[in-house]
Amino acid sequence: MEAVAMAVATAFVDCMVPRLFKFLEENSELRKNLQSDINYIKYEFEMISATIKDEQKNCHDGGEEVHTVWINMVRDLAHAIEDCLDRFTHRVAMAETGAGWLRRAVHRVKTVKARNEFAVAIRKLKKISEDASQLKGTYSSSTTSSPGRSLLSSEHTEMAVMTDDEDEHSAASSGPAPVGMDGPHSELLNLIQQQQQLKVITIVGFHGMGKTLLANHVYKAIESQYEALAWVPPAKLGGTASEVLKEILQQLGQCTDGPLNKLQERIKDCIGTKRFFIVIDDLRKAGYWDHIKEAFAGLSGRFLVTTAIQRIANICSISVVHDHVYIMTTLADQHSRILFLKEAFQDDDPPADAKELSSAALKKCDGLPLALVTTARFFQSMGNPTRMKWAKLCAELGTHLESDELFARMRRVLVQSYTSLDSQVDRTFLLYLSTYPSGRPVRKSTLIRKWLAEGFSPGNITSSALDAATSCFEKLVDRSILQHIDASGNSTEVKTCHTHGMMLEFVIRKSMSDNFVTLLCDQPSAPPLPSKIRRLSLHHARPTGVNDLSLVRSLTVFGQTHPSILDFRNYELMRVLDLGEYDHDLGDSDLKLACSYLLLLRYLSLGAAVTALPKNIKKLQFLETLDVRRTNIEILPTQVMELPSLLHLFGKLKLKQDVGARRMSKLQAWLSANSKLETVAGFVVDSNKSQEFAQLIEHMKHLTKVKIWYVSHADASSTSTLSKAIKGFIERGTEFTTSVALSLALSGEGSQDLLNFTLENDKSFYLRSLKLQGGNIFSLPPFVTMLAGLNKLSLSFPHQLRSDIIAALSEMCSLTQLKLTATQLDKHTIGKDAFRILQHLSITVEVITELEIQDGALSCLKSLRLLCKGLDDFSGTSAIQYFKHLEEIALHREVGGDTKQKWKEAARKHPRCPKILFV
Repeated sequence: MEAVAMAVATAFVDCMVPRLFKFLEENSELRKNLQSDINYIKYEFEMISATIKDEQKNCHDGGEEVHTVWINMVRDLAHAIEDCLDRFTHRVAMAETGAGWLRRAVHRVKTVKARNEFAVAIRKLKKISEDASQLKGTYSSSTTSSPGRSLLSSEHTEMAVMTDDEDEHSAASSGPAPVGMDGPHSELLNLIQQQQQLKVITIVGFHGMGKTLLANHVYKAIESQYEALAWVPPAKLGGTASEVLKEILQQLGQCTDGPLNKLQERIKDCIGTKRFFIVIDDLRKAGYWDHIKEAFAGLSGRFLVTTAIQRIANICSISVVHDHVYIMTTLADQHSRILFLKEAFQDDDPPADAKELSSAALKKCDGLPLALVTTARFFQSMGNPTRMKWAKLCAELGTHLESDELFARMRRVLVQSYTSLDSQVDRTFLLYLSTYPSGRPVRKSTLIRKWLAEGFSPGNITSSALDAATSCFEKLVDRSILQHIDASGNSTEVKTCHTHGMMLEFVIRKSMSDNFVTLLCDQPSAPPLPSKIRRLSLHHARPTGVNDLSLVRSLTVFGQTHPSILDFRNYELMRVLDLGEYDHDLGDSDLKLACSYLLLLRYLSLGAAVTALPKNIKKLQFLETLDVRRTNIEILPTQVMELPSLLHLFGKLKLKQDVGARRMSKLQAWLSANSKLETVAGFVVDSNKSQEFAQLIEHMKHLTKVKIWYVSHADASSTSTLSKAIKGFIERGTEFTTSVALSLALSGEGSQDLLNFTLENDKSFYLRSLKLQGGNIFSLPPFVTMLAGLNKLSLSFPHQLRSDIIAALSEMCSLTQLKLTATQLDKHTIGKDAFRILQHLSITVEVITELEIQDGALSCLKSLRLLCKGLDDFSGTSAIQYFKHLEEIALHREVGGDTKQKWKEAARKHPRCPKILFV
């Protein structure tokens, strides 16, 4: 657990301190006066960061308490540096934004006092840093262990995890068939028994999902069909390919001496014409996989690999024809309850109120088999299963998870998942998830924007802050810590996710114990609040005794809370204010107060009670994201468009109708020179006045994502202006690396005319994503087929989808995702070579009868979604045999039983056995 504390401290050092030095470099006078002290702190923190990382690599048995105290000192110092920087920014730097030389000169005179205070604060930080360094040197020398002992301790910790995984395998050997795994068991057997020479099947999923358990039951079911069998446990996978091959040879009763090439030859000689079945359990490194697979080239058999890392699964199952990645899912509610009650009551019959008793615990366990078994056994050990007692145990589950011996294995699994993240910044991002309630879907884009607003992702010389944050998110997904829960058919990108209940419990405990997040829930007894609150998340909590809110950087409110929490005069350093799910009144005066006091705000999300934005929002000079999608706000003050740091604007908005020509001219000039807006999603065009937004688009030079609602009573002038603006936005994407997205929701008779334009023939335009919805669009707009880089296209028409539209789309060479929504699909044949690189096809219609797909069409298709209740008369099952890469088929949940059975049978006979979903 100490490693987690070190990780948080190091992340603060890595993220916060560079911001201080960058800021000081931009303030020459301040830097000149404090150069000596600044350099001292800079070098001191470089040493502190390096020391923490060295300690993590060589964790010793002695001195943990001393080291933990020092870690806390370092973390507090990092926070103090950030506080110091923000206070100075608040009082001095912001006032200089956009000012001329005379105004800056006057401002320097007015802020002499603030600058002097900053100099004093820097020197205090230097003294604290010196003291921390001296204390570390004084008290650590008597407790530091020898290098040999450190290595031994580290090895012992690793072996503890390995042995735990081996225990799972041995337990599975004698146990009954896993609850809820009949389906996965059958699917894997079907994949294994298909006739191919060499096949690798990789089971990937979060730790504790039962991957080893499932693999073992598959192994036992088919071991009699193979002549050469081996099971390589996790303890044998930490070294090289030679060690793995030696383990396999040893289990086959062969000599295990010699270099890698000799071992590979010996494998071939030993197995020869025999059929082999080998399980590689919990693979965490894939650097030597090619050497292992090479030893079995030309032989006949199967590899079954389990791993928690998606990237490793992809490496192992690299052949798209013969290999397969099987993604483990959590247990369904019914199976979760059966498993939980079975373990909680052992041989006894569950009581009549067992369903109510177990509901809260099942929610916490979130379908994770290890969590269900562990929690059930813990509850069983406490005896007397009353509703009140179980509710209390469930509410305090995080505390028991941290200390009770029955949770030891669960605890090791969670720590392993956490420490598998190789970057301290990644781990900090994970801790931030504790601000969300259990089971709450989290939008990727929202999460990343909050991370950026908090300053967690500083970026570096090779990547921007956004790229670094996106990479961190992808690592959490890659390690199965974040689960993909999108239901839109877009399998290429995770847009919405959540983390497993037990992982969230672990993250919450670590966040609170390290004072990273202060979480308050609606419960009878709450833990005492820390003296310094940095991030405050309230889940239907109404605390009244929060004294000091001045250091709060992030406030997130779900449900209602006490009015004192929303007294924004108490906050000074807030960067993130998320009231999107605050379900109580937030008055105009409250919002004006927020805009007057929260001058460092970077992220602002407002909820349903808000009806208007105040004009003094112009004071939020650092605001990067404004999200009013959940509000009743219709009119956007022009002052919002002039916020100098604003990057993302979300809502369904109009500009006010009394914007004069002079004001509009000034606004256009300001946007051309200063606007950083990248996202406007979006604006409503419904009258002649509303065309003013269309006049502004061309002046937002950095705009890459736009959403527009066009409604029926827009006049001809408005239509012409908007059409010109849309064309100009599309023509802005002339580079293949530009990611430009456009969403249009159109209604009214002029919809078709609005899009009746073409693009220049001698240029290529790379609009990456287009969503087009319209009730009066009957033909494909001519510009669509001219988009050389269009990857994602969504068309939604409330009428028949004509064959000529599909034919035109089938020739587009860059489409990878296509979503079609209509009342009826016209008779059509998708011919050979059509949709050559399309990977995801979604068709939602009421009737589909005559769609023919020829061999050679959709050759790269991975996901097929046919959402149509009347699919019974459609004979499309024969076509899926042509899709060699198919991984998933989704059908409407209300299709007939015979139809479901036909598609299941077709999927079973397919070489890749794609998953069948009914949604």
